[in-house]
Amino acid sequence: MDKYNLIIITPDQMRADYLGCYGHSTIGTKHIDALAQNGVRFKNMYCAAPLCGPSRCSFATSTYFSEHNHRNYWSTISPSVPNIVTSLKQAGYRTGMFGKNHLFTYSELPKLWDSLDEVCLGNYDGHPKYEHSYSSFTLEKDHPFNITHKLTTEAIQFVENSGEEPYFLWINYQDPHPAFCCPGPYDTMFDPSEIEVPESFYAYDSKSQPVKNEVFRVHSEMDQCTEDDLKKAIAHYMGQIRYVDDNVGRLCDALKENGQDKKTVILFFSDHGELLGDYRMTHKNPTFYECLSHIPAILVHPDGRWKNTVFGGLSEEVDMVPTLLEILGVQIPPTMVGRSWVQALDAGDDTGRDTILCEAGGGCPTCQEPIEGFTITAPHAPTSFGPGAMIRRGNLKLSVYADDLGELYDLEKDPHELHNLYHDDSYRAVRDEMTLLLLKRVMSVKVRDIHKLDWDYPQYPYDVRFEPLESFGAVLEDIRASGDYS
Repeated sequence: MDKYNLIIITPDQMRADYLGCYGHSTIGTKHIDALAQNGVRFKNMYCAAPLCGPSRCSFATSTYFSEHNHRNYWSTISPSVPNIVTSLKQAGYRTGMFGKNHLFTYSELPKLWDSLDEVCLGNYDGHPKYEHSYSSFTLEKDHPFNITHKLTTEAIQFVENSGEEPYFLWINYQDPHPAFCCPGPYDTMFDPSEIEVPESFYAYDSKSQPVKNEVFRVHSEMDQCTEDDLKKAIAHYMGQIRYVDDNVGRLCDALKENGQDKKTVILFFSDHGELLGDYRMTHKNPTFYECLSHIPAILVHPDGRWKNTVFGGLSEEVDMVPTLLEILGVQIPPTMVGRSWVQALDAGDDTGRDTILCEAGGGCPTCQEPIEGFTITAPHAPTSFGPGAMIRRGNLKLSVYADDLGELYDLEKDPHELHNLYHDDSYRAVRDEMTLLLLKRVMSVKVRDIHKLDWDYPQYPYDVRFEPLESFGAVLEDIRASGDYS
């Protein structure tokens, strides 16, 4: 049988709950919803980290945040670490990437991608209307920042020019990333006056949240953000999502027209979410609220397997690449820690994981007090400082920070995470039990059950059960020379 193609579609910063198939009632994401109808929707998928670079590093290499240790926006990882792109390229796939990288060492990109248009717009930095963290405006149709349609056109051309060999296409949209802007007609598609601000815009308790939240609010001047400002930002965020959805439709139509829909696996997922006024913040920061850590993930198999199904169990971003590689019949490198869900999906078993792990924060102490006169439009330093980790088991979610307030939420009783139970005496036993579970999970990020003693050195030169995931040259040669691997 011919090999399947693979297309990955990754919008940046798209909340799961802003898609129709995840419950949003008004945006009208009919093309993304159609993917869910034709495949499996992961109901409880969590990113490895609620920041772009770290999340994408975890996805592509199927390793956890505190192992690859790339901790901020601009983080990039060496493609020498086994990953989905090199695995497919070695298996004979032609590769193409259009959009933001936020992943691999930039100088190495031409070695990974046969076709490439790398464009990263940051936070639309440089646009004169991007003045605040909540800025929203119409993006001029001919502005160089208006790239969603352009990237889709390039992706379609890549599909149309494909030959007999299988291909791997990854399209990485900027949208719906702040600033909250989009071209017409998407800029006026949703009426701000009909939008409700989230309950937590007012209802949050700053004293029961990590101090980094209040520091970020002050630095990002959210005291100046009015209800009208936020409603306009949300309306434009919704417009950005519709813009993405329409272009997903364009790409899917092209696949059908070229007869490739029956031989192409599609994965749609976002690297993390967006605060969008929750707790009176926008963008993201190193915390783990559902709006940030819970991500949309939809997998479509061309032969109709798992059509219109929902995987309800807990699952992690690191699980997606092993799942894809098994579908494509490509060896899963032993460096990868995620689980393939193929057998579970075939068996109709959506039990999922017992717990999920999410991590974030730079290796620097949390900024405990706002810096007088200091302002930012995005969560750069010091907002990104202060490491933390989160574990979810069932409906309970615990977040622990190295030098900040802990959080414990019961998502069944408190889905908007407004009532922190960390110091609630009636939850003390639960907190202690989950703290131990979290400790064990963080300690286990390097643990790989490869079911054998011998490591495959010819194919994977460095045994990452003992050695660094990402090191170079003589350092690793010395490590190999000093050990007894017989």
